[in-house]
Amino acid sequence: MKILEITNNYQKTIKETAKTILAGGLVVFPSDTVYILAVDPNSENGVKKLLKFKNRWTGKAISVAVLDQKMAQDFVNLNENSKAIYKNLLPGPFTIVSEGKHKVVKGIEAENGTLGIRIPDNKYIHDLVKLVGKPITATSANLSGRTPNYSIVSFLRPLSKKKQEMIDLIIDGGKLPKNKPSTVIDATESEIKILRRGDLITGKSINLISKSEKETEKIAEFLLRKNIDKKPLVFLLSGDLGCGKTVFSRKIGHFLGVKEKITSPTFVIYNEYLIQNPNFKTFLHMDLYKITTEKDLEEIKFLDLFKENTISCIEWPENMGEKFLKKLKEKTNVVSVNFEYIDEETREIKY
Repeated sequence: MKILEITNNYQKTIKETAKTILAGGLVVFPSDTVYILAVDPNSENGVKKLLKFKNRWTGKAISVAVLDQKMAQDFVNLNENSKAIYKNLLPGPFTIVSEGKHKVVKGIEAENGTLGIRIPDNKYIHDLVKLVGKPITATSANLSGRTPNYSIVSFLRPLSKKKQEMIDLIIDGGKLPKNKPSTVIDATESEIKILRRGDLITGKSINLISKSEKETEKIAEFLLRKNIDKKPLVFLLSGDLGCGKTVFSRKIGHFLGVKEKITSPTFVIYNEYLIQNPNFKTFLHMDLYKITTEKDLEEIKFLDLFKENTISCIEWPENMGEKFLKKLKEKTNVVSVNFEYIDEETREIKY
């Protein structure tokens, strides 16, 4: 693993980065939003290395960065919606999902054949893509389910030696502004859909601050009371390790009458508790942290677990993938809760 500062002999650094990518290497690189993982989407070795590093299975889409609309049209089909978005929003912090032309290695396009395209408003990315002569991947530099990184120090800190050895080159652009990852827009159909909200498109979410486990428990009870008439009910709990997801789940279970000790089911995927409650009969506590493929979920008959009188807390829901998430939302009432680390004592909880 080699680390270069982007401001130290810029042209030489960009050339070495392009050379590494074209040779099938994995590069960490600064962007207009967060640090990204860049490989050649036409390189079998590069894509394989990227997916292995991210702990991501084939079929969970990886976005790519291009120079302009002309380059994008070599890899995706643009309808009128897409063309209007390209004209009005790009370059900028947006990923536009369109029907792919299947000109990239398997693992880049989503299972449904779509591909996310970025045209970042960023000189570094622009110069790199121009030198490479084709798209590069632009997925955030973090393991699946973890928060994005704004500095190389924070990126490297949680990585094992084995993970670090998978990286061929790191380009250090210093500490980036804390912009959110790009807003993801699905423009494949006549109705435009927002799949992920970034800084420039805000949603109707409510933010709560917790300064202790006790306060996190109160928020859990509040959200349960607010949604208790919805059956089956599922809380999707996203956020880094130690942010309060298990505290939240434990409170839900105990409030519903679970007498046993509720512990994180990381190694067994889920624990099931029978409860005596007017609204629910079963409490499911799930942890999908170690889920790496859709087959893992199929083996436990994941969707069959959510019966009418069931309430569930699912930690690391990102790992279920888009297909299972869509089916879960069709079958249940989903409440998404995001936990963000502010400092040792404080968490921001959004729902």
